[in-house]
Amino acid sequence: MKIRRILSVFLLTVLMVSLMLTPQAYALPALEIKAKAAVLVDADEGRIIFGQNEQEREYPASITKVMTALLTLEAVDAGKLSLDQPITASAVVNDQDPEGSSAGIEEGEVLTVEQLLYCLLLVSANEAADILAETVSGSREAFVELMNQRAQELGCTGTHFANTNGLHDVNHYTTAYDIYLFFREAMKHETFMTITGSVAYEVPATNKSEARELHTTNSLLSNWRILDYLYDGVDCGKTGGGVLSGVQLPAGRQAAGGGGAGRRGRGDSYRELFRERTAL
Repeated sequence: MKIRRILSVFLLTVLMVSLMLTPQAYALPALEIKAKAAVLVDADEGRIIFGQNEQEREYPASITKVMTALLTLEAVDAGKLSLDQPITASAVVNDQDPEGSSAGIEEGEVLTVEQLLYCLLLVSANEAADILAETVSGSREAFVELMNQRAQELGCTGTHFANTNGLHDVNHYTTAYDIYLFFREAMKHETFMTITGSVAYEVPATNKSEARELHTTNSLLSNWRILDYLYDGVDCGKTGGGVLSGVQLPAGRQAAGGGGAGRRGRGDSYRELFRERTAL
């Protein structure tokens, strides 16, 4: 899929941040945002338009799943997998944080690669990340090695992955600018753009479950979770949340788009996220 002119914004926020930070302005008027780190890039030229601590390391939380999706789609492109290929969930689904996001996939359940990608990117299912990792690389550990290798290839100098889904680990970190780099690469895949630009998706009934209806966590695209933050022109997005990190929302927009991130939580925290995204 040809990407023409893209403006991409990526914001990272840490819970401990309570003071308003003064942003550095490049080609924009002075902005006041509460995000600890942010970057606005003209991706066509690689020019940073706005930056605020964009090279500082932060915990990426579920934005990690963008890299997981990227590697899965690259495996599809290489002919190692197909989107309609059925995958049987292993016992890895039982080795998940009960507090983490999930699509309720059970051991022995059969879903296609495409359905797992929808679970991964729309509702941020942690178990879907691990199932795809095992499918691509044979084990989660081998897949994480591949994640780090691909990050280096993309020029991510401040990134190190320790897992497939973004659960907190002191050795799992990235930067706002690095997020821009791997999100931009993922946007080259039409399937990624379709899924992350979807408002909802129904996973058909499986051998273990009735049909599941998935709704995006991106309130710039849908009012299903939070009202009044629809933003015309957003093509795609991925939110994320973690114990020590924030909610991240890289959102790609053709011609004049962007994305953002706000602080972790629900309610007002998410509203702050979407307000800052539209401000940028």
